[in-house]
Amino acid sequence: MKNAFETISSQAALKAAWTAKRTQLASSCFGVDRVGFDAFKHGLPSRLKQLSERLRAGLKPHGLLAISKPKDNGGVRIICVPTLSDRLVQFGILEHLRPRLARLGLDNTVSFGLVPGRARSVIGARQFACGTRAERGWVYKTDIQKFFDNVDRNLLRASIRGSVPIRSLWTILDTFLDTEISDGFDRDWRKIVANAGIQNGIGVRQGMPLSPFYAGVYLRDFDKWLIKNGIPAARYVDDIVAFFKTEAEARMFHPLIAAKLESIGLKIGDLDDPTSKTKLYAPNEAADFLGMEIRETPQGYRLFVSDKTISAIEAKLTKLASAEAMFEKGIVLTTLGSYLSALSSGYKYAYDGAHNHDAFVNRILGCCDDLKRAILLELFGDRVDDLSSSQRRFVGID
Repeated sequence: MKNAFETISSQAALKAAWTAKRTQLASSCFGVDRVGFDAFKHGLPSRLKQLSERLRAGLKPHGLLAISKPKDNGGVRIICVPTLSDRLVQFGILEHLRPRLARLGLDNTVSFGLVPGRARSVIGARQFACGTRAERGWVYKTDIQKFFDNVDRNLLRASIRGSVPIRSLWTILDTFLDTEISDGFDRDWRKIVANAGIQNGIGVRQGMPLSPFYAGVYLRDFDKWLIKNGIPAARYVDDIVAFFKTEAEARMFHPLIAAKLESIGLKIGDLDDPTSKTKLYAPNEAADFLGMEIRETPQGYRLFVSDKTISAIEAKLTKLASAEAMFEKGIVLTTLGSYLSALSSGYKYAYDGAHNHDAFVNRILGCCDDLKRAILLELFGDRVDDLSSSQRRFVGID
């Protein structure tokens, strides 16, 4: 009988992972080997055979490709992209583990973002938070400071062995945990990575398919502590929100959660520091959580896309309003329309459930129309107004 590692190493399991994640892989970036989806798809059977052989021989993952993404509040987030073949192996591991996550204590009432499906997604976390606030109006919200960069790998390895009783997977999980950045998109990527505080040998690299799983394992006992103490809370990776009936209860919670997280090497901001991300919201205040606000209305608490979030999205779209900016993203005129359609659909889905969803979508669509017009004016000048509907469709932007 095959053990778990032998199962995920088989060509059949790798092919199943490819089929299940084909769409996601097709829209993702290549890794340090510069092999993208189309190149991998070409000659797929031989690639899967080679990958299976590499696994059985003791897979040594490729290094990670660092991509810097600006944060809304300043600074950059470093996304670390594995090669497509390494991603495929990680997806295979997750597919094998997911049916067992509840039994392992990782799929629990606090944790969101690890298990597939709307109910446990970011949308589910927001809806849970909104519904819970109807009963407990005081909101305590925090996020763990530089969570992925500060995870203690020795503690995580011990947590893996304590929560994943599948010995044959321990080595491969350790191997991916120890994978480091070896290349970057930016010319000065080494300096950018160093300035972001990433150090070899410390933390989990954010951007791997396994990254949320490692987070769930590391924080499993923390989730259990919240549940045991009867604290209504939601955790989406390192974003945490908890609900209380009184201000005093919420304030008493702060030193308890700070101490619990500090016991595993993690920190949160001070509660009364105006620069901190740790906040306390009174029942009549709009509370931020995962890009939305939980606001009080005459009909009860509702989710809203905040004005700040809408402005940030519009600013991002405005930066794309040139042929050069689009070309840098690999978009040409004939694919501009489909790209913007997919982009607006993504925002529409991501903020589904918002009370102001229709108004939000209309603003995003309006911004996309302005973007298309700006590019057309750049290319065709005032003649853009003379283009007929069929001509617009012909160039792929109607």
